[in-house]
Amino acid sequence: MKMMIVSYNDSLKQGVFSFTERCFAELGKKFEPEGRHGSYNDISKEYEVFYCLVTEDDQVTGTVALRKLDDRTAELKSLYLDSAFRGQGLGKRLIDAAINEARMRGFKTVVLDSMKKYKAAGRLYEKCGFTDCDRYNDNIYADVFMKLEL
Repeated sequence: MKMMIVSYNDSLKQGVFSFTERCFAELGKKFEPEGRHGSYNDISKEYEVFYCLVTEDDQVTGTVALRKLDDRTAELKSLYLDSAFRGQGLGKRLIDAAINEARMRGFKTVVLDSMKKYKAAGRLYEKCGFTDCDRYNDNIYADVFMKLEL
């Protein structure tokens, strides 16, 4: 199946919401767009870039985003991939697209937070060049902090 990485636009909003809700359910989490995931309500405003991995019929099967922290630093956000498509290099393609965009926008560092229980994600981040760093935010759910110098 052919997959394409496309920039988010409002025509993808319902697909992103449905996809994210499914992914969160698989992870035992609840997608709360009216609460702690409120940034999804205005993706174009909240993120520097938000990419969607879509099938030929525009079904969202993956996401990744960048949020600007300051003029030098962007945060990798919303990396999710449909479980049916894991292990095919698509997660790396999403991260690479975000990193390339960060470089083009002049960022010097990309940081991320995650959780130790997401071991496969941690291995993927390391494969993409991320290394452990000090805590940079107050996310009470995160226990892993990583950075990539561009």
